[in-house]
Amino acid sequence: MKNRPPPARSRRLRPLPPAIYPNLAAYFRETGDTQSAVAERFKITQAQVSRIVAGDVVPRPALKYRLAEYARVPLDSFDIAYLEKQAGRQVA
Repeated sequence: MKNRPPPARSRRLRPLPPAIYPNLAAYFRETGDTQSAVAERFKITQAQVSRIVAGDVVPRPALKYRLAEYARVPLDSFDIAYLEKQAGRQVA
């Protein structure tokens, strides 16, 4: 019998809770949570959170999922903010 490596563990993601806020900017505006507090929680910089909110960058998939789950925003809201910024539109 051949020595086979163990099968790769699949990381199944929990379903996201229903979205309450349309995007991260609305989450901050309506909850009073701060970018600094979120940055500390997710071990990223406040500047990175600011760039995500502004639509300058899209977070990597794992961070995107965790932020969406935490802030109760749709998973695609990060992509939409980025695409709107690229198109030159005002991001809420």
